[in-house]
Parts: sequence; structure tokens; C-alpha cells
Amino acid sequence: MGSYDAFVGSLDTWIAIKQCSLGWGEAMVDYVPFLARAVATLNPNTSEQRYALYDRVRKALVERLRARDPALSYTDLRAESAALEAAIHQVEADAVRRARLPQPESAYDTYDASVDGYQDRPQLKDIRGRSRIVPVTFATLILFLAGVAAYSFWPHILSSVLNIWSPRNIDKTAVKLAVNTGYVYLRQVVYYRSNYPVGTIIVDEPQNFLYVVRPSVSALRYSMGVGPECTSLAGLYHVVRKEEWPGWNASSQRSADTAGDRMKNPLGARAVYLNNNYRIHGTNTPTTIGQRVPEGCIRLVNDDVIYLYDRTPLESRVVVLPE
Repeated sequence: MGSYDAFVGSLDTWIAIKQCSLGWGEAMVDYVPFLARAVATLNPNTSEQRYALYDRVRKALVERLRARDPALSYTDLRAESAALEAAIHQVEADAVRRARLPQPESAYDTYDASVDGYQDRPQLKDIRGRSRIVPVTFATLILFLAGVAAYSFWPHILSSVLNIWSPRNIDKTAVKLAVNTGYVYLRQVVYYRSNYPVGTIIVDEPQNFLYVVRPSVSALRYSMGVGPECTSLAGLYHVVRKEEWPGWNASSQRSADTAGDRMKNPLGARAVYLNNNYRIHGTNTPTTIGQRVPEGCIRLVNDDVIYLYDRTPLESRVVVLPE
């Protein structure tokens, strides 16, 4: 059985166990042993072979998780993918470290020297003892200072960790990520035929999708919502300006938690402005994506609009398809 088949067999067994007993969301799969066994069977075990295996494993994971009945939520699917990426990083780091270790020589020359000629000589003094005192003392001092600092700041660190992983904050994070449980609403590369050049942004209002044209008859597809400001929008436009956290002013916020305040920004994390003052922007209500919304223009979830913002230069062409 090949390395890929061995991993897929182990993955199917684990998914069946989770579905029948544990349930999703209670414990993520530990992919490290599966990947380590699969990598160990590669011949030759080169970086190209390993990366090819990782790509096939990613696709296999998505296919099998999407094929489960009932279907996984967006949060569970995202968590399992993150666990797989962490396992890939660890297994690849171990493989690189093993490849850099010096290989032992096949044979060693031996020298059989008689000790009779050295019996009348005095014992050699170990002069390395004094040179070791300074590094050991310095290391001890560093450890002591680190312990004092950890003891002093431990209550604050523990409070921050408990606050982050409290059920209230976990629920908020789940709400922000759960745009739609369907895989079709996730940002993904799709087959797309177009006469427009690579890099063109195409807004398909009837389908509630935004496409960025890529090479090889493909496009990166985003799910979007359309507000009343852009319901009748159609034609050819260009990107004229970009803004982070549009309309949000930190100095005007009364709360000290400015990061929490700006998450209430109705225009989201980023805005890409078109001519005639139209814009593609984020939203702090991701559940409205994929439908008509009561306000705003063309809106994406914050994660998607940040991704689009970072990869869209000024003067990029934007085509809005009519209803």
C-alpha cells in the first residue's frame, strides 16, 4: 500500500470513529502519526515528493469531510483543515531536521596504542572546569530572572488566556466565521471562462458572487451581499482608492477596547472604492452574505475583503454584471 493510500485509510477510519462516538467539535484528529507513517514510506523521500503528498492529503481531507452525512459546519471544517496544516508543518520540520543530521561513517580506523609508555607520566589536569563556570552562572541567572518575570506576570497572562477561551468569546468567534455552512459560499478557485484579462474583478449581482479572473480558465470566487446603494449598479469601473477600517476613528471611541469597537464598524475591515463613489467593503454581520441586505454596497466578509484588499492594485478593472 502506498503512502497516500495508507494515510487515506487511516483518515477514513478516524472519521468513522468520530462520527459514531466522539462527535465533531469535541476532539480534532491528530494527523501527525498518519502523516509521519506516510512520509516514511516515500522512496525517494525528497521535498518534492513530500509536498506532492501534502497536496493530495489536503484534497483528500476536504473531499471526505464534505462527503460526511450530516455535512460538517464551516467552523468544524475550518478547524480540521487548520489541524492538518499544523501537522504538515511539524512533519515537514522533522523531515528537514533528519535530512540535515550528519551521516555516520561506514568504517573507522582503529589505533591500538599501548599504555605502558605513559604509566610514569603525571595525570593531565582538566583546564576546562574554570571555563565552564561563567556560562553556567550566566545561564542560571537568566533562568532565575525568567522565573521571577513569569511569577510576576502569571496572573495577568492566565486571566488573558481564560478570557480568550471563555465560552462567550468562542461563541462570538463562531458567529463571525459562520458565514454559511455550505462549501459553495467559501472563498475558492473555480472554473471560469472570461474574455477579460487576468486580475479583472467581475461582480455577478444575480448570483451574489464576486470573481477575480486568474490564468488557465479559472477565477477566485467570493460570496457577497448587495446593498441598496449598488442594486442598480452595472458597467465598467476602476479601483480609485483603498481604505482600512473605513469611517472608523479611534480617537472618537470612548471605550478603551478600540479593537472591539472597530469590529462594530458597518463598513467592516477594508473598503475598495470605485469611481462614482461606489465601493466593495466588509461587514460586521457576516450572516447577511449571499443575499440582499438593507444597507451598504457590495459587501464581503472581513476575512475575504482583507484578502481582496491586499491583492488588488489601484486602477484594477471592475466589471459589474447587470441583473
